[in-house]
Amino acid sequence: MQIGAYTIDPPIALAPMAGITDKPFRRLCRAFGAGWAVGEMLHSDPAFRNTAKTLHRSDFGGEEGVAAVQIAGSGPRQMAEAAVYNVALGAQLIDINMGCPAKKVCNVLAGSALLQNEPLVEAILNAVVAAVDVPVTLKTRLGWDDEHKNLPRIAQMAEQAGIAALAVHGRTRSQMYRGQAEYALIAEVKRRTSLPLWVNGDITSPQKAAAVLAQTGADGVMVGRAAQGQPWLFADIR
Repeated sequence: MQIGAYTIDPPIALAPMAGITDKPFRRLCRAFGAGWAVGEMLHSDPAFRNTAKTLHRSDFGGEEGVAAVQIAGSGPRQMAEAAVYNVALGAQLIDINMGCPAKKVCNVLAGSALLQNEPLVEAILNAVVAAVDVPVTLKTRLGWDDEHKNLPRIAQMAEQAGIAALAVHGRTRSQMYRGQAEYALIAEVKRRTSLPLWVNGDITSPQKAAAVLAQTGADGVMVGRAAQGQPWLFADIR
């Protein structure tokens, strides 16, 4: 899988999860075979830059692999400035969070709440891509709810903005993590766009990974909650 200048082999990723995918866990998962790992979500608001939590989450020192930093927020200019700031600190790739379903994130119109406002999504994507010289990726969901699955439109915006890769969790925001992940719409997006694509959601075994890749045509699988307590899952999938 190719993201900008970076070749990911194997195309198996650890999904960014706040409070979980810290540096020790990223290193552990890489040791077991994860070819890609994104850091924990960072708020774009500069007021949070020097907090203990942010400084801890921003620590990529001594870590192998691409330093991929995920940012979250709702303002195009602030998101662009956050991208520039993190690149200056050593980020080699910026990932935009439009998938987090947590209430405290959605209540400030960030994360998956952005899927309700397509013009704002487009403005953020364009602003961040234009602001930095490193690849910019996007993590998102199928849509806000079952009546508003606008992933194809979001993917089209991402491709037009110059997003380097797309990661999609196969649930809507309203589902949170309930029910089963769905992959048909992800397969449709893969057919319609040329974006490198990670498929995410319920990748719990090597067999499931193979089946979902076959169904979607995705370029790689992204493992989230299933990696907790069993980082060797990456070795099994590989």
